[in-house]
Amino acid sequence: MTLYNPELDKAIKKIKETNAKTVCIQLPDGMKPYAQEIEERISSQTGVRVLIWLGSNFGVCDIPLGLQRMGVDLLISWGHNRFNKKDGW
Repeated sequence: MTLYNPELDKAIKKIKETNAKTVCIQLPDGMKPYAQEIEERISSQTGVRVLIWLGSNFGVCDIPLGLQRMGVDLLISWGHNRFNKKDGW
């Protein structure tokens, strides 16, 4: 995964903190080719079931519907840009 730094250590830490059993990962189109690699690392280090959302990801307001019905405990959504308070939010 040379083009992106998906900060998987942060994702893995959050999964462990929340004791999630089923996690959905949501990736922008440019990162979807790395979905299997991301899924394998997460599942091997946490033992969780990982679902890969292949639908759209147009930003933080584009949350997949029906995750609760699928038993998803945690949604991890990646984007191409940082999203935090230091960026003016």
